[in-house]
Amino acid sequence: MLSRLAALRPRSIYDVMALIACVAAVGTGTAYAANTIGSDDIIDESIQSQDIKNQEVRSPDLHDGGVTNGKLQANSVTSGKVQDESLTADDLGINSVGATEIADATIDSGEIIDNSLGAIDLAPNAVGVSEIAPNAVTGAKVASQSLTTADILGAEVNGAISLSNIPNGRCNQVTFNVSGAVVGQSVLVSTRAAIQNGIVLYPNRVASAGHVEVNACNFSGGAMTAISGFPIRVVTLG
Repeated sequence: MLSRLAALRPRSIYDVMALIACVAAVGTGTAYAANTIGSDDIIDESIQSQDIKNQEVRSPDLHDGGVTNGKLQANSVTSGKVQDESLTADDLGINSVGATEIADATIDSGEIIDNSLGAIDLAPNAVGVSEIAPNAVTGAKVASQSLTTADILGAEVNGAISLSNIPNGRCNQVTFNVSGAVVGQSVLVSTRAAIQNGIVLYPNRVASAGHVEVNACNFSGGAMTAISGFPIRVVTLG
């Protein structure tokens, strides 16, 4: 027994110091109790992504304006991370929303500020008949000399007629086939070549769908020179 105690006896001052250090370490320890680490114990900018459990940073953990672009990885913020209807114009960069960011048919009149769209916002030929309300286009909306017969409701046809033996001072009624002509429309008739002086063609009416009545008159003061395959143009207007 004495030999064992002798073996435990300190042999030098270094053994004594080592023993004291060991006891101090065991007695004081380095463990921390719960809730004892605060922000003062953390070195600024020392916490990295690998120190945070996935999906553990929530809205209450974020300070207003505290997360900047430099804190976010590319493509890390998706639609699932953004609260519905929480983004405003202040959150969007100038010209940041393009055609590829907008789903088809998602923008209606409720999303557009009144009188905010100009010609520069519209694609060529983007405004069709279905986009224009009835009676929305008035004379004030039409540039001078910009309309042609193609812009006016009605029908238009180029054709040819043959006429002969109309007595002087008399008129004959001729019916032209004009596809698209509608009863009630006004009619214009013009010749597309020179015709004998005093021979007059003037429109009467759209007698039935696709049929236009025209009066052919001889006011030449004499006999009519027969015409065959004479070119004319008939236009109806709504």
